[in-house]
Amino acid sequence: MKKNIIRLILLSSIVLVLAVPVIIFSARSPVLIVTDQSFIPLYGERRIKRQSMRASFSLFRQVKTVIIADDAEDDILQYAITETSARPFCAIFPVRFARGARIYREQNPNIPVILLEGRFSETPNRVSSAIGNNPDDYFIYRTDINTDFYLMGLASVILDREKNERILIYLESQTQTQAREAISRAFNDTEKQLRTIFYTSFTQVSSFSDISCVIISGIGAEYFEKGADLPVICHTWIDPELLPPEIVIVFNDSPWVQAVPAVRMAAAGMKTGLIQSSRVILTGRDMNKETLSKIRKIL
Repeated sequence: MKKNIIRLILLSSIVLVLAVPVIIFSARSPVLIVTDQSFIPLYGERRIKRQSMRASFSLFRQVKTVIIADDAEDDILQYAITETSARPFCAIFPVRFARGARIYREQNPNIPVILLEGRFSETPNRVSSAIGNNPDDYFIYRTDINTDFYLMGLASVILDREKNERILIYLESQTQTQAREAISRAFNDTEKQLRTIFYTSFTQVSSFSDISCVIISGIGAEYFEKGADLPVICHTWIDPELLPPEIVIVFNDSPWVQAVPAVRMAAAGMKTGLIQSSRVILTGRDMNKETLSKIRKIL
């Protein structure tokens, strides 16, 4: 009888120890990430759930996605956020929701609002016009494109496989200067004498001879219609399962990827900052083991 009581006490203690973290986790206020309905199928619903779960474990609080219709008015956005959580730990808004972020901040002055600007240098003007004259009321973070393009440059050197050919780079015009500097720095650090060609339009290129690798950031899919069949490094949010087979490395700066560092910087009181993209090597693509190993080491 005494042994049974001891066992029951031990079992109850174990259950209590296991249950307490779960109870605390569930009771803590969540982090909210705002997005629109049309983005879900492109990014991948399962991918969002998986990355939200990882972020939740890292932050030890739930990370929830607030999904609104593409044409939803600002009042609908406010309602959707409040319905998800009346008192979240913080709310994360991609820059396209900057105006909605301002309204939410005005209505909820005690809840931290994080704006993710993305990777384009014209963004501050859009943010300023949307949030008004009080930028210090927000935590505003941008993608660390200097680091991203530096790593892209290092990876393109490896993908060149000693051919010493050209690297073709398609960019939004706003990132041209930073991209050139970062990629040139990568080549200098590897003492590689590769030639780079920067374009902002696919119509500017008619021939892909003597090109060993392509970098694409911020522009459309027209390149893949040309059938060049070259390894591609790509800045994109699209689900890797939907990407063409030429893409071998993905740099992803989506809100779900940036949520953990953004929340931690906001909690530390950092009003502005840079966040690197996550890097995913698509191992099923055309890369030999040596190339794959080298890329893994730098990324």
